[in-house]
Amino acid sequence: MKCKIFTGKWYEAQDAFNQWAKGKALTREVLIHEQIVPHVLGEHEPRLMIVVYHPEDPHWDETPQKPAIPVYEVPIPKTKVEEIKVTQ
Repeated sequence: MKCKIFTGKWYEAQDAFNQWAKGKALTREVLIHEQIVPHVLGEHEPRLMIVVYHPEDPHWDETPQKPAIPVYEVPIPKTKVEEIKVTQ
């Protein structure tokens, strides 16, 4: 068995775990444990720790990459430059 730990603010740990678990069958062989870590050094949000025990298979070690954000160098026809807003 191997162990993988996701930690951070609850939404960061949750997003990292969900990205890692995407496309994997979480069966009886996979044990998932969650733990709330109390405030540390003045932080206002508690931290979440997700501990996953999984079989020693290379399939479990890989994390799918997020798709790249498309970059358009030419504006869409009939669109004014002032109407284009850049967001992240």
